Amino acid sequence: MNRRRPLLAMLVLASAIAVSPSLAGAQSLQEAVEQAIRTNPEVLATTHHREAADQGLKQAQAGYWPRLDVDTAIGRERRDDAETRLLGLNRTTFTHSTANVTLSQMLFDGFAVKSEVARQSARIDSSAYGVAATAEDVALRVVGAYLEVLRRRETTAAAEDNIESHLRIYDQIKLRSDRGVGRRADLYQAESRLALARDNLRSEQSSLKEAEVAYARLVGMPPDALAKPVAPESELPRTERQALDTALANHPSLAGADADVAQARAQYDVARSALWPRLDLELSSTHDREGVLGPINDRRVMLRLRYNIFQGGADKARIGETHAQIREAEQVRNRTRLDIQESVSLAFNAYHTARDRVVVLKQYVDSSAATREAYSLQFGIGQRSLLDLLNAENEFYSARIAYLGGQYAETASAYRVFAGMGQLLDMLRIGLPAEAWSLHSVRISLVPDR
Repeated sequence: MNRRRPLLAMLVLASAIAVSPSLAGAQSLQEAVEQAIRTNPEVLATTHHREAADQGLKQAQAGYWPRLDVDTAIGRERRDDAETRLLGLNRTTFTHSTANVTLSQMLFDGFAVKSEVARQSARIDSSAYGVAATAEDVALRVVGAYLEVLRRRETTAAAEDNIESHLRIYDQIKLRSDRGVGRRADLYQAESRLALARDNLRSEQSSLKEAEVAYARLVGMPPDALAKPVAPESELPRTERQALDTALANHPSLAGADADVAQARAQYDVARSALWPRLDLELSSTHDREGVLGPINDRRVMLRLRYNIFQGGADKARIGETHAQIREAEQVRNRTRLDIQESVSLAFNAYHTARDRVVVLKQYVDSSAATREAYSLQFGIGQRSLLDLLNAENEFYSARIAYLGGQYAETASAYRVFAGMGQLLDMLRIGLPAEAWSLHSVRISLVPDR
């Protein structure tokens, strides 16, 4: 009756080895996240956005430098004016060439360049924090995909064990039926439960395939051997308040929202610069050669003042628009803060709930295993019906699946707490991309030990 138990033990041991951290060549969670940060298109897109912001700052800083313009032209002209008529050259076609070189230096522009430089600097900060926030988000999704692959592999192994148990029962019932000492209805019942066990296995295999596809999309390579990580319980903050304080002080999304507010305020200053006059120093040289009076050479040094008095209220409307954009950015920042607080609170609660559930689920699986063993013995001596035995097997399978889900939920929720605080990569000892460093960054990106 129990000759298949050594085989079951070997299957359970093989399942444990498949997810053991000591498996040679197994990819660790840290390695999977590092791979995703280097290759994921979402992260790479934000790094290029940061590079574009860097070029925007260089464009703005160019406003401090002198400007050199060259204007030259040559062509044919026909003149009919007082000078040509006086010289008897009216309606004569001449070759006309001109060249003009102007060097201008902005002396005052209402602080437009200064404000634009401040805006582009804030844009760089916002882009850099966007890189960090995207990397954190991708890292959390990789953690989820990594754990889901491991969980589905274990639940698939549990489904295979479940089939082995039902096959063992089916063989016993079929042997009795063939000898004429068992009821045909019992054989049908065993067959139906075996079919259900096979359906459970097919469902788990399908879910495992989906998990592997999701993993490959995030990481850029299919999962082979994966090392089962341990929940980082010792590094978690002790209280929810500590987690919230850390999140509000370190989360890149909130820092990016602050940079967006600074960018909007600088844009407001750019709009207000239109209310001021502009003063430029200009040095110019002009050479004009025409066919009537001969060459003309001019040299000029000019202080040029430009002041727009009225253009239909456009400047005032632009100032009003940028003022509203400041308020919009401030409210987006407030919403970001609330989202972070909600995320941390939910993650902290999910972790403690999952931790408590694992204890109960462990008791559940132990009790179900004991019941299953007792029912198997009692069925052998006729004290339990086949239905009792099959129900005990299904109960044990359900308990095992629930316990595996609880274990992985606890681990995932622990990592989720770190992600809510914006410190998942730091906890994993993974360095951020270089583009994640802002101009005023104070974040510490830890480089993994090798």
